[in-house]
Amino acid sequence: MNQSARHGSSRRALVCLAVAVMAASEGRLMSQEQPGTILKTERFDRDPGWEGRNNHIVPEKIPTVTQDFGYSRTHFTGKEAGEMGGQVWRSTTPAFYAAKIPPRTLHDKLSASGTFAITAPGGSAGCFFGWFDGTKPPSGGRPLGSLGLNINCEKAGGQLAVRLIAGSNKACGTFITPFTPGPTHGLHTPLKKDMRWTWTLRYDPAANNGNGRFQFTIRGHRGAREEFEDKTFSVDVPAEVRKDGATFDHFGLMNGGKGGNAMKIYFDDLEYDGTKDDFSRDPGWDSSGNRVTFQEREPAGAHHYGFSATTSHAGGKPGEIGGALWRTEKNFGWYADRIGPLSLDDRLEAGGKVMLAIGAPDSDACFGWFSSEGGGEDKPADRANFVGIAIGGPTRVGHYFRPQCATAKGTRRLAQSGPVIVPGRLYEWSLLYDPAGNNGQGTMRVTLGGESVTLNLKPGDKAQGARLDRFGMVSTRPGGGLVKIWFDDLKYTAGRAATK
Repeated sequence: MNQSARHGSSRRALVCLAVAVMAASEGRLMSQEQPGTILKTERFDRDPGWEGRNNHIVPEKIPTVTQDFGYSRTHFTGKEAGEMGGQVWRSTTPAFYAAKIPPRTLHDKLSASGTFAITAPGGSAGCFFGWFDGTKPPSGGRPLGSLGLNINCEKAGGQLAVRLIAGSNKACGTFITPFTPGPTHGLHTPLKKDMRWTWTLRYDPAANNGNGRFQFTIRGHRGAREEFEDKTFSVDVPAEVRKDGATFDHFGLMNGGKGGNAMKIYFDDLEYDGTKDDFSRDPGWDSSGNRVTFQEREPAGAHHYGFSATTSHAGGKPGEIGGALWRTEKNFGWYADRIGPLSLDDRLEAGGKVMLAIGAPDSDACFGWFSSEGGGEDKPADRANFVGIAIGGPTRVGHYFRPQCATAKGTRRLAQSGPVIVPGRLYEWSLLYDPAGNNGQGTMRVTLGGESVTLNLKPGDKAQGARLDRFGMVSTRPGGGLVKIWFDDLKYTAGRAATK
């Protein structure tokens, strides 16, 4: 070989090497179409004409919400006339009445005490009282960046928990009154109508090896003592919650953030971080939405998701898919593109942009490839013939963004943990299912931002097969809360390439 040929060969080798390095540095699974499959791109700059099933539920009855709380000259709980409270309606539309305070964080000592009384408990009602971040909207039932009392009501009375919610939606806390999950939990309602309660809540940032601890006590003013009265409840803040942190700039009352009903509750004789309020006169606290009447915008269980031409939560330009998916026991639905059919023998890739707007407690949703044979009244589409992403997790974590696979026979594999999707943040994400991975048993890898998680299928899973003819958003079970989420700039495997 002459010198010119050698130089040409070297230049070609360097070019090939540079291209390979550039492709690897992008870190995107879907940068090139894999042999045997077709990748489709969707920007949602116009209606894609995807199929919707039960994705827009019109409730039989839309409740009328009447918020009517704030300063009051009544005398239900305090020593003298004058208190704060009133009718608080649980709704996805936030409302509050609270004192503006100098910003405080989990590095500061916090203390509060006072009295409260529930004068009219209501079924499926609830409110929050304590410190919170007025700049962050509640995430479907719990205010992001908050520390305080969570009071839920049934018709017989109320239940009480204390919780700290980090700005990232991670949480910790404890039930104060007895609580049994399931259909009987409403029977445990020891916060009875018209009973006056005295309480204290303190947070010490130096306790628990510097991660922080909060403590709570409560006592009733009549009748036989309950087991939880005069007991000190202590909660050690997990290191990951302390690390994520929270900022508080308000102290006061906020409605529960899931569609429900009304309760009446009053607070008085308050002392918080050295400030006292006995409400002998109007303190002029900050307020929002606390004296209004309107039709509930997001009734519980009423899915409302699909193509949106005007919003741009997940993309730079208007046009995306998403909305409100409720965890439910019926009316399972989807919004999806008709694709395939594909199977567990096909290499599947997807990616794009995602933004979680609301991640309520006890809420889940799914996104990926599934079968049109699922869905409907009693058959969620993610429990068989599904390859994709499960969005959900325990309350202490918030919402994982992790891989899930369900075979045609209903064998379900779900990663135990994964990246956590924080409400209000925009992420790049990707998913790869490789049927040849894990020694031919199949493997999935999900990346959200800079974090990834891998799920390996078990021996025999792939042989059970899966029929996949849709790609998109899927609701799931059991009954629970709301996920509001948006996707844009998608690229996904939509079929098999034609063979010659």
